[in-house]
Amino acid sequence: MAKRPGLSFYLASQKLRGRARAEARLKRGLVEGSEDRTRAAERLGKPRQDRPAGPLIWLHAGNEVEALGFPELVDRLADEREDLSFLVTTTGHDPDHPLEARLPSRAILQYAPYGEDGAVEAFLGHWRPDICLWAENRFEPGLIDRTASAGVDMVLVDARVPERAGWRWLPGIRRTLLRQFTHVFAGDDTARTGLIGLGVSPDRIETVGFLQEGTAPLTCSQAERDMLAEELAARPVWLAAGAGADEFAILTGVHQQVMRRSHRLLLILAPQDPNEGPLLARKLESEGWVVGLRSLEDEPEPEVEIYIADVPGELGLWYRLAPTSFLGGTLSGGPVRNPYEAAALGSAVLYGPRPGPWRESFERLRDAGAARCVSDKQDLTRAVEELLAPDHVARMASAAWDVTTNGAQATDRVVELVLDTLDRKGV
Repeated sequence: MAKRPGLSFYLASQKLRGRARAEARLKRGLVEGSEDRTRAAERLGKPRQDRPAGPLIWLHAGNEVEALGFPELVDRLADEREDLSFLVTTTGHDPDHPLEARLPSRAILQYAPYGEDGAVEAFLGHWRPDICLWAENRFEPGLIDRTASAGVDMVLVDARVPERAGWRWLPGIRRTLLRQFTHVFAGDDTARTGLIGLGVSPDRIETVGFLQEGTAPLTCSQAERDMLAEELAARPVWLAAGAGADEFAILTGVHQQVMRRSHRLLLILAPQDPNEGPLLARKLESEGWVVGLRSLEDEPEPEVEIYIADVPGELGLWYRLAPTSFLGGTLSGGPVRNPYEAAALGSAVLYGPRPGPWRESFERLRDAGAARCVSDKQDLTRAVEELLAPDHVARMASAAWDVTTNGAQATDRVVELVLDTLDRKGV
């Protein structure tokens, strides 16, 4: 395929500067702290380990947040074919979302190379991927062009209209790069319309939803869930998940106000740092609250007003028990959990104006009627009060279920295409 002048000029200018530009780019990133010093060589295309034998699926995202749908997708593909191996690349690392721990052992995680010719050639020459699933909204022209030129099938997943990045002054680059993808899976109809407007052929694009929305639900003990559900059956309950220390006073203030309307209301407070549980319990008791502490094996008995869920790894249990969940950190600007964790388990989602890296996820849930943004303490109080109505919270929970189910369907379709592509290529 002939390249449009914009892309040709861009690639030629990059080629002239070659490895020197890549090394300068790396040096600058190390100084700024945006690059990992211990793994800097990966940005120049140097591998961290040997290529595994057999077919290799390459999955690329800009960061761990964009890659949240990858673990489930890898699991599904691995179940279908035991001979598959997986390379997952990102262009940055987010310590709040450790992707490597969620990937199966047969998946290799490393940083993607810069788009300069030498780095890309070293990367492709070593890994020799059979197909690339690209989820990043920011295009690296050199990396995409060289990969497609090497005969690697490229599929755009979770597709939105890509950013122009630093080459906005050159005409037609996005349009040309989009033509390098053999198939495009749009996240929604808005994305599909925008991508078609950029020249993606309608017969190459499907609207299937976002992989991120199909993340596997958090687990819990069913016996524990059934026991607590029976114990709490007669009480209204709301959850504050991952709340930071600077949000505790806001949450207890909200709880105090809503209890005037519903005096048996229970707040399940899951602190961002579970180690804060005992100290938090003592503080709340000194303020006059009746408190239960999970780590001491207290039960949420009828007289308990605030139950501190300070045992790690149990959020799957609390999301299942609480019809309404407030996502901590969204009022204070602290670390924020993936809202799909709550949505996938049937909990209506409330969040503040500072959603961190999950802005798009919260907005998708909000637009679907599964989440509500609150601006401050007073707004959160009104929202919790309104969601005491069973019909209101049920509508939001149902909407959340619809969104997450669509994510599972997106995963199904991508799995189907990958397997068909491998069969077609005879690998």
